[in-house]
Amino acid sequence: MARVHFWAADMAGSAHYRAVLPAMALSWLGHTTTCGVRLPPNWASYDTIVGCRVAQVDPSRMWLRLKDAGKRLILDLDDDYFHIDPSNAHAAKVWDRDMLGRLAHNMGIADLVTCCSEPLAAVLRDYAPHVEVIPNGLPAQYLGHPRDYTAGDRPVYVGWAGTSSTVAELPEAVRALNRISRYPRPGGVMVRLVGITAEQAMGLGLRGREIGALGWVERIEHYLHAVSEFDIWCAPYRDTPFNRAKFPTKWLEASVLGIPLIASDTPAYRRVIRHGENGFLVRYEHEWGKLLKRLVDDPELRQRVGMTARGEASGSIMQALHHRWEAAVRVPVEVAA
Repeated sequence: MARVHFWAADMAGSAHYRAVLPAMALSWLGHTTTCGVRLPPNWASYDTIVGCRVAQVDPSRMWLRLKDAGKRLILDLDDDYFHIDPSNAHAAKVWDRDMLGRLAHNMGIADLVTCCSEPLAAVLRDYAPHVEVIPNGLPAQYLGHPRDYTAGDRPVYVGWAGTSSTVAELPEAVRALNRISRYPRPGGVMVRLVGITAEQAMGLGLRGREIGALGWVERIEHYLHAVSEFDIWCAPYRDTPFNRAKFPTKWLEASVLGIPLIASDTPAYRRVIRHGENGFLVRYEHEWGKLLKRLVDDPELRQRVGMTARGEASGSIMQALHHRWEAAVRVPVEVAA
């Protein structure tokens, strides 16, 4: 059995999918795993180090030291940092030429580069000879109980979830969200925004007592609890090089929770959604309002689409992915010898 440390760049949402959960999944198979933003003091006793987006100056120096010490190095990426969208000014400033140069060098000396999607892998293969795709997943217990959308005249909750770095995608659906929040129906319609503040929502033009913003939710279990209240989930994205390489994480989360998802018709979501069967795809802005009204009016449709998606989520649980992580972190016998 291997001793593996997942060296996270931070403990934000991506670290949960690319460090915390893989470490947990490997422990189920009997491996010794740790996870954190620092290397353990006894790092010399570990077989494999999985470094998440190692690119800063000091971590890069340590990466080279780990290589010299004979550790198996896996560099994991969950986004295309070589094509940062200019609208994300902060990220574009952080991921400057020097930062990208260090990232490319660290990928080159790693034994393996892992990432979450095949389009991202296609970009990374320009910088590293060995790249493997391991999709994001969630533990099976998040599948929970089947939802019942047909009971009662309670409010219908329409939701969006993101961060300050993905808020630039939200304007794609702002007009439709404002309209649906005022839609007359028994019980009403409430719009819930998870991950941004009320001030940010208002700055985008989202206003009204039926629209609420929860702000940043740090712990993943609290985040999943918050979004589990959605009856309809909106995932607007612009068609940009950065977004084309993304993993459809909102599809994963909505499917596991049995929530019908409306997503922009971008490559990431087109790969997993069959329009009208296990979700909905939007090509033009006016389609957001049309699909939201249709789903608000039809609880049986919400039930059918949400449950179809949930039924397909079993392939996205960590219990179905942990052997792929095991194959990645295992030190080859000839090297171990």
